[in-house]
Amino acid sequence: MPIASPISLHGLRLSRIAKCSVALALAIAATSCDIPDDPAQDAAMQTEKKEHHHHGESHEQDDGSSAAKHTHESNKADRDRGDAGESSTHHSAKPASTSTTPSGVQWYMTLHDAGARDPVTGQESVLGFGADGASAGGVLAKVPDAEGELQDLRGMLPLADGTLLVISAWKHNTQILQFGAPASDARRPFVGVFARTGDDNPLLVHPYAMAVAPDGSILVSNQDSNTVTRYGAPSSPSAGKPLTSSGAVDVGTKSAGLVVPSHEMNKHGVKEVRGIAVTPDGTLLVADRGKGEVTTWNLATGERLRVLASKNDGIETPIQLLIAPDESTLYISDNKRNEVFRLQLPDGKASVFIGEDAGIDATSSLAIHDGYLYVGSRKAREILRFRLSDGVADEKPFITNLPDNPEFFIANPAEAKP
Repeated sequence: MPIASPISLHGLRLSRIAKCSVALALAIAATSCDIPDDPAQDAAMQTEKKEHHHHGESHEQDDGSSAAKHTHESNKADRDRGDAGESSTHHSAKPASTSTTPSGVQWYMTLHDAGARDPVTGQESVLGFGADGASAGGVLAKVPDAEGELQDLRGMLPLADGTLLVISAWKHNTQILQFGAPASDARRPFVGVFARTGDDNPLLVHPYAMAVAPDGSILVSNQDSNTVTRYGAPSSPSAGKPLTSSGAVDVGTKSAGLVVPSHEMNKHGVKEVRGIAVTPDGTLLVADRGKGEVTTWNLATGERLRVLASKNDGIETPIQLLIAPDESTLYISDNKRNEVFRLQLPDGKASVFIGEDAGIDATSSLAIHDGYLYVGSRKAREILRFRLSDGVADEKPFITNLPDNPEFFIANPAEAKP
């Protein structure tokens, strides 16, 4: 199975200096409070932010009923009252170290809004966490200023050669960056820009998630165009160039790189695209938040094959997709239902695996490691952990008190294999 399958998460905006809290568990967030205020710049940023929508889900959510909301709050309160003497590996993160050099990084995270600004590089960065959930600071080396501002980091994709692709989804500088294998300080050096939006690549705008096709090409879901596009493998002669479904270079056309069309292009197309995944047999799976369904697509022809899961199964807003290491189980996070669905590939029926009584508040990212399913509780700003064998949750969150909503959360392949 391609290494891209177990991928998923949601994003972050750091508070102003007046709002910085010593209670934040992230060293990088706390350190960023030392950056002086620039009112003019901040006003410009706020104006800029209003010009484009958020890449994850709305901060507002219909909880369904006051009873459901009460259940969630009670469950969360029960978790937070857990035994303080228990290992933090099983619930909340340890207090953050003041070190700015990450080490022992097992997990990577991107956050929803303006992101975590690394005090070492001065740029937004992927956040690292240890095996116990403790903050380890930023994990990306500095990107040359000539490449433009990094903002709204989203999906991350570990590649077989040890490098990492990271989406910088800011509307005015949409790009996918490539970083090398971790150095001795656990930071990944900047390799280059893999792909960037432009006149020759117009559909790559506000990208969300990535996956690897069987031929090594890179698939990307794009929220603004509501498409899935395809790019040449990083090691190939067509690296980063838009490709047709058949694999030919397709630069400069209105549909450059198009694999899955939007609903505006085709009635069977995607209305609001989110997560994607590729099955072992090379079938593309696409989460359509707008239609409330997960569909399957033929990568070679761009043809929609079938609806794999839909509102008939109880799904409302599918967000992220994760194929388990067994290569036959699919997990689907549902942002509105506060649940995680599960089905057996290739054509099993979706059913609830983690219910709303688990206390998830806006389900987002999914990750699997060592017999556990890690789930982003977006609005609660937590990562929760559940046993894969029976869905039972840890007594307390694995990571808590994040400064913004978790977007994507993946295992660092240099330290841990799912």
